[in-house]
Amino acid sequence: MGVIIFIIILSAILGLIIYLTDSAPSHEQTQRELAAKVSGSSSGVNTDDLLADVEMMKLKAEVLIQSKAVGDDKTYQAVMNDDYDGPWPEQRGNNYYLSLYDNLRILSIAGINYRQGINRYKGRVMCALVSEPNNEYDPDAIKIVAEDRHHLGYIPTDYTDMVRSMAGGVFPYRCEAHIYEANDEDDKHDFFYGYVYIVQKVKGD
Repeated sequence: MGVIIFIIILSAILGLIIYLTDSAPSHEQTQRELAAKVSGSSSGVNTDDLLADVEMMKLKAEVLIQSKAVGDDKTYQAVMNDDYDGPWPEQRGNNYYLSLYDNLRILSIAGINYRQGINRYKGRVMCALVSEPNNEYDPDAIKIVAEDRHHLGYIPTDYTDMVRSMAGGVFPYRCEAHIYEANDEDDKHDFFYGYVYIVQKVKGD
């Protein structure tokens, strides 16, 4: 069972990398090679090595996401070509990483599990931040909406002032989100979590 889980994790991470790039064939080949490595676990694959492979692929995927968000093509290509020698993002909590860039902030999406139809938005989602002054609970609320205007969730309350500053006070403000599905093994409950990647507005834009 553990081997199957590893294959699923590897496939999901590689799927994300493939989604972020046009060079899918080479990654599909890598995916087949890793799957072969995992399936050969009965002949002595080291589980620690496999976990290390998974963690490194997660880091690479995160650097691809961040560099693409800020338009850092040099870093993006370096990761794709396996010759990136820069810093790796620091992980805080489950699948949450700190930003490598001064002009990029990564925030969790609040209230995502209260929204309907989130399963249609798993993966990378281009979206916008929208000020919601008529919100009956918080007139400073900033909601996150997909390009089709579907409501995905909110900016956490503690960060609304920072986000307003990053957006220069101008809304709607474009951003991107990454949404994932998970399962609580204790009560067998499926749930969603996600992060929004916000690039600071440059003066004069």
